[in-house]
Amino acid sequence: MVSSARMRLTGLAASCLFGHLVAASGCGGDPRGPAERAEPPVEPVLHAGDFADPQGGQRFDGDVRFAGGATIGARQVTPADPRPGEAIKVRFAATGIGAGARLRVGLRAPQIAGLQEARGQTSVPRGPVDDPRDRFVELAGPVEDAEVELTLASPWHASHAVIVAELVGDVAVAGPRRADGVAILAAVRVAGGPMQVTAPRANSITVDGVLDEATWSGQTGVPLTLSLDGEPDPTATTRGQMTPFGSLSPGLGTRVAFAWDDAFLYAAADVPDDDLWTEYAQQDDPLYKQEAFELFVAATNEGRRYLEYQVSARGVTFDARFPRYRAGDEAWDSRWQTAVQAQGTIDGPRDRDRGFVVEVAIPWDELCAETELACPPRAGMQLRVNAFRLERVGRKRAVGLSLSPTRAPDFHAWDNAAVLRLE
Repeated sequence: MVSSARMRLTGLAASCLFGHLVAASGCGGDPRGPAERAEPPVEPVLHAGDFADPQGGQRFDGDVRFAGGATIGARQVTPADPRPGEAIKVRFAATGIGAGARLRVGLRAPQIAGLQEARGQTSVPRGPVDDPRDRFVELAGPVEDAEVELTLASPWHASHAVIVAELVGDVAVAGPRRADGVAILAAVRVAGGPMQVTAPRANSITVDGVLDEATWSGQTGVPLTLSLDGEPDPTATTRGQMTPFGSLSPGLGTRVAFAWDDAFLYAAADVPDDDLWTEYAQQDDPLYKQEAFELFVAATNEGRRYLEYQVSARGVTFDARFPRYRAGDEAWDSRWQTAVQAQGTIDGPRDRDRGFVVEVAIPWDELCAETELACPPRAGMQLRVNAFRLERVGRKRAVGLSLSPTRAPDFHAWDNAAVLRLE
């Protein structure tokens, strides 16, 4: 990647977007470090002030020149800090894009925008991944002063949106560009927002790990994404109509759903896994060092008085309460109910497993005693939650998935935790 001196990204955002090659899961974040998740939160930040425009948008400099002589010059993006679902207007000046030319202007998420193809390929679309968040507009030449409108997908978890330009049959050779000739017009910071999730009222749930109640069968579950930046789960390759929740369908990735009644907050997870692995067998063993499903619950996003629950494919549990951020009491024992149905051989490396389904019930009186939630629960009540799936690919490389991305390498980061609303 070659970029203008003023198009600066810092920290992890830079390595994700501007790396020469970006692996699909390479910026997902290590779910646990050597100091057991003690790293301070660090959020990659685009210095949007560098590009502030008095008219309320952002200006980007650094002309892009294509091999055939065409150029794209000054450009403006409005609004600054757009929100998911909002339309982005991109204005730019161009020269040398004559009649018969085809210019594709697109909006992509950072990791996808950073993926590259072999130079010289000019298929449409150029991008190697069919990402549902992509938005492209094609302009027919001649193109001079132009304006296109691209709408951010919703939800949108990535901290930035990248505006790219592809001149079909040509490649960018100077200015902000990828090594394969795709031009980078702008990197726009997106206003963050947590995932919004609902929990229907349950008629009757038996916590047995079999999601056959109407409450669960009426849901498809919310897919988990990479925990740091919300990029899609790299193992989730199937799109389109969802199969029943709890079916462990290959290619759909991990899904989670919630429900509630007067006594319990319920959560269930569908966790496909072709190699079920966990060596821990005792209550409060550090499940997070290997593989587990994890749930955090709090009243607010202030990082105080919250609870952490974990369960492994073996059905072993870990629980802790936190009077304040990271000040955990692991000796505390929850009265929660858990059940796991594993399909496969745990710790058997030579067979191919399907995964596990987990179902949990957390008493409301416990939640209200240990957090700032106020009982009794009621329709319309909101709480903050996050769910994580901890996976060790090949029993080595750590991958963390989350319900709502933390936007920091810290599973205890609450600012972007999901908002769960009781229906």
